[in-house]
Amino acid sequence: MVSATLSTLAGYLLSPLPGICLDKLINYVLDHLSSSPSPSSLDEAEKQQQLKDSLEALIDAKLSVKSMHNRIMILFEKNKQNERVIGLHHKLKDVGYDIQDLESDMKNLELERMVQEINKADQEADTNSQSSRGQKRLWFRRPISSSSDKKRRLSKSAQSSNVSTDDDVLKKITSIINQIKGIKSKLEEETILHQWLAEINLNGVYDPYERVTTSSINESKIYGRDNEKKLLIEFFKGPNVNVNVNSNISVAPIVGMGGIGKTTLAQFVYKEIKNYFNNSAWICVSNHFDRLRITKEMVDSFRIGNTSNSSVQCSNATSLNLLEEELIKHLVGRKFLLVLDDIWSDKWQQLLVPLQSAEAQAIKIIVTCRHPTVLRSIDQENKIILEGFDDQEYWPFFQKCAFAGNNPDNYPRELHDIGRHIVGKLMGSPLAAKTVGKLLGRDLTEKHWNNVLENDLWKFKSDAHDIMPALALSYYHLPPHLQSCFAFCSVLPNRNLDPYYDMDTLISMWRANGYLSERISSETVNDMGKEYFHELQAMCFFDGHAGYTKFLKMHDLIRDLSQLVSHGETCIYESGRDKKISKNVRHLCVYDGSTDLGFLSEANNLRTLLLLQGANGMSTFLNREAFSRVRVLIINDSNMQEFPDAIPYLKHLQHLTLWRNKIKSIPDSLCGLYQLRVLKLMCPQTLPSQFHNLINLEILHLKQLDTFDPEELEYHVNRERGFTVAQLRNMNELRGGLSILCMENIANKEEAMKAKLKKKLHIKKLRLCSIDMVDGCEHDAQEVLEGLEPHSNLEELEIEGYMGSITPRWLMNLQKLSRIYLNNCRKLARLPAAVGLLRSLEVLRLHGIENLAIECESCDDPDYEMFPSLLWLELYKTTVSFEGMSTSSSSSLTTPVQCKLFPRLQNLSVTECDGVNEFPWHLCSTPKQLEIINSPGFHGLFSLTQLQLSGPNIKTFPAEVMSTLHALEEILLEDCNELLSVEGLQALPSLRKLSIYNCHEFRYLCMEEMTKLHELDIKSCHDLESLPAWLHRLPSLKHLNIRYCPKFHSLPKDGLPSSLEALEFIDCDPGLMKRCQEELSPEWQMIKHIPKQNYISDDF
Repeated sequence: MVSATLSTLAGYLLSPLPGICLDKLINYVLDHLSSSPSPSSLDEAEKQQQLKDSLEALIDAKLSVKSMHNRIMILFEKNKQNERVIGLHHKLKDVGYDIQDLESDMKNLELERMVQEINKADQEADTNSQSSRGQKRLWFRRPISSSSDKKRRLSKSAQSSNVSTDDDVLKKITSIINQIKGIKSKLEEETILHQWLAEINLNGVYDPYERVTTSSINESKIYGRDNEKKLLIEFFKGPNVNVNVNSNISVAPIVGMGGIGKTTLAQFVYKEIKNYFNNSAWICVSNHFDRLRITKEMVDSFRIGNTSNSSVQCSNATSLNLLEEELIKHLVGRKFLLVLDDIWSDKWQQLLVPLQSAEAQAIKIIVTCRHPTVLRSIDQENKIILEGFDDQEYWPFFQKCAFAGNNPDNYPRELHDIGRHIVGKLMGSPLAAKTVGKLLGRDLTEKHWNNVLENDLWKFKSDAHDIMPALALSYYHLPPHLQSCFAFCSVLPNRNLDPYYDMDTLISMWRANGYLSERISSETVNDMGKEYFHELQAMCFFDGHAGYTKFLKMHDLIRDLSQLVSHGETCIYESGRDKKISKNVRHLCVYDGSTDLGFLSEANNLRTLLLLQGANGMSTFLNREAFSRVRVLIINDSNMQEFPDAIPYLKHLQHLTLWRNKIKSIPDSLCGLYQLRVLKLMCPQTLPSQFHNLINLEILHLKQLDTFDPEELEYHVNRERGFTVAQLRNMNELRGGLSILCMENIANKEEAMKAKLKKKLHIKKLRLCSIDMVDGCEHDAQEVLEGLEPHSNLEELEIEGYMGSITPRWLMNLQKLSRIYLNNCRKLARLPAAVGLLRSLEVLRLHGIENLAIECESCDDPDYEMFPSLLWLELYKTTVSFEGMSTSSSSSLTTPVQCKLFPRLQNLSVTECDGVNEFPWHLCSTPKQLEIINSPGFHGLFSLTQLQLSGPNIKTFPAEVMSTLHALEEILLEDCNELLSVEGLQALPSLRKLSIYNCHEFRYLCMEEMTKLHELDIKSCHDLESLPAWLHRLPSLKHLNIRYCPKFHSLPKDGLPSSLEALEFIDCDPGLMKRCQEELSPEWQMIKHIPKQNYISDDF
């Protein structure tokens, strides 16, 4: 569908111009000249002088570039129809790309020199080390070796830079300077010639790409749709309504323009009525109708909804016939609710064929669409047509968006008056209110609001329902750096592609394309990218709440806008829709497995290339010169078995993902891509020997499975396959998480030190794991662990399978460490007192340690704090003693000693621990949660608010202990096999919730004094038969739930508390449950005052 508004707006909004700065290029040229050897001939001297002259010209041009861009924008504002000015804008943008490419060439030369220097230093160090000592024995059980595959190698030309001589540098600088001069000359002419302002027209195609919706609701309240919501709920709760009496299907369409709130209304209705149906499914259909996918999702809704099987798996069937047969079986005798959101054609009616043949009790369908022509004639009478909000409903909603939910009366009356005028232009559209409201909310001044009101964009409404000007207005007011980032997003197809496009991946793409400043540190650049992402999210350009999601989703109208403002620089190619690719395309996504990629030879300016859905034969086409400028390359091809030969030639490449393939080896030539910052590969069988040359890598994923963890690198040490820790030595920019697995394959401390973990200051999470553990290697294990010392910036450390008896010495140096996990370190004997002095340590988890002593010193000093920040202590299958923490026998439960041991501990979990010795329970006065499972008892935790007991063989609770738990509000007793009653719990002064699960011997409630008890929940207590007669005297009891207690057959003779608000009986005695629902029965008389009642039984 062609939109006149898009055509008009296209000319009004110039494509964003990334910041053009020559500083970096000038510095690179200066460094290049300073590192060049003295000329040995007159010819070389002349070339160096020419290069110096070109440098002077670059410095002069630096002053002109920024003023040129400002002048172009001024001319454009005066006459948006001036195609010559638009052309100059595009030419200046092309110059910016050429500058970036030359900067990248120069940086590649610099990185190449750095690699050579680093390798030379490493070789000298290795030579000195080998001459001073022999090789130590291995301390591991050596795996069966396999012959490594012969590595493929490319020609040396692939490993040389695109710029290798002064001639090349000079030629490119001269071209850039000439382009700048030409633009400057033309711009001076335009400054004299411009005299008029008129509308322009640029052919823009309104071709929405699908968005993904779910039943999850972003809004806390729905505005202006109360009547429509009420009609729909009545329709779905009532009997089938259909002209065809033989059909069991009723359809309620919601029809309206884009952004009017169809999906939001459907979400609220779906949430309220889905419990009235046996099964329900929400399916986003969108523009690309896929009958197989939709049918599969319907079948999966029955499988996932089968609560009797918690391990159910979704269907992997690819036969539409089999899926429809399975769907028909599931529907027999069932009531099924189906939402088909975002329908674009009448193809959805194909889905009704199997539904009509199913022997279902009832099938009711919500359909949302923009055009009623896609509906069946029999559905027309049930349709809900959504118009824009009227003023009475729209104004409060707009105020909520503009004032961020704050009280509008707190803001000047002038803003309200201006806002009223703006609301008149928004056509009652919720989406327009959100986007423009967010724009206004950024600057709550009269000047800013008047600027929005008086903007020329409002002129371009093509009809009374057009909200695109409102959306474009929000884009127009974005700062230039956000405009560039937003326009780039139009290359990303809005599908279920979360593994590709989370926030971090998008930021990496922005950075590779120069949208983020590189004049600051890498850490700060990534933080800047996150800030940009959340700013766009806060302005409603991305769906979701700002700061709460990392995944990219865009409304289809917002996507149209991003496509519009990219001015043809981005393209999504799908078979049958596009025949040619413009030479102006810089960012291309190919989304069709059957596409012939021959057309790509025409697109020689590509900087981003996404080949998705397994485009066949891509290796052939990747050899073309067209890809020499590519900076981001993502390929998804399950048939790819060989590493594409052309990739090592892509010297500008910064982000490479090869997804779902069968590649077994990586060529040595890949190691010459020095600018790679992100490398994501399926783990190959062998690793190139020069892999450590990738010194710029920040994100490295070598996954065994078909998923990428965005946070962590798993590195399996294996010499035979080239996976030595020394391969990591020069990758000091790695960030996030690092797991070194198979640590037993590291020979000695010297080899471990070659990983140079101490230089990796961006690694925040480190996991060191031994898998093939053997006894008798304690000393070697300790030495290897000492050699893997991390940087002091580390925040989380996990050591697993370690066979040593002492912790590494460097552990005491990690003052930023907040989490320590020691798993299956069976022989570990001591946790030194210095660990208790780590000021940032918040979580300590000890699993599978045979006999561990945790040391503490100077406990008599009242100002001395051990584990000062620890919040969570978890002990699992560990025998542990706390040395130096016990106090004199004069201490008592009621008068705890005021020591600073675990002063902030809030959560303590003890599971299957044979011994927890000398733990200072009486000193631990702050825990809020305690969990003891199959472990020794406890007492004296004065601030505990929640308690879970599972497994202990207890029958009652000592009242003298319970009375000390002054803050305890909730108790869960689970799997206490010998528990008969809750005698003693009545001494708890603050108990509000009591839950008793799977205590098969339990039968007596002794809690008459629990006056604050708010909720009583009993489940799977097979011997419980009745409730005590005095239950009605519990004045605060509001919720009573008894589930899966088959012997429970009677209510207390004196009735239930008048305070009860909710009563639930599930699978108790059928006779009792039946009597509770029979009017005028004694049981019914007892419970008729309770507002909410629920009874479920398999016998009903």
